[in-house]
Amino acid sequence: MGSRKLAVGLLLLLASLMAGASERLLPKPDWLVGNWVLCEDPDNSPKDTLQFNSDGTGLVIRAKGSIEFLHKHSGQSVSLLANANGYAIPIELSSSSNFDKLFLHSDKSGNTATYVRLDSPQASSCGIK
Repeated sequence: MGSRKLAVGLLLLLASLMAGASERLLPKPDWLVGNWVLCEDPDNSPKDTLQFNSDGTGLVIRAKGSIEFLHKHSGQSVSLLANANGYAIPIELSSSSNFDKLFLHSDKSGNTATYVRLDSPQASSCGIK
């Protein structure tokens, strides 16, 4: 009887740990909405901010002017369709597993730029100012 209680207890503990782990991996539905700043970029691109609006629109905000885009996301994939002088430019980003960073990989250089939420503690320690 004692081993049965132990087995049931271990199963319940395992189930609760798995449930807690899966809850941490699921982002809030609006996790992307807000401003994300360029934090690290090995290619030394000009500083910019990605503004994601809840209606699927957004802006790349730069010192030389802003560029409009449309966005959608699924899981850790984020797709943008930017309007650059009348041309539709597709851009693919991915998020970290914690959904607190966005990564933009350059096929040209092989490097990856990192964006973080403007309102996150990480933003203050960014290498790009």
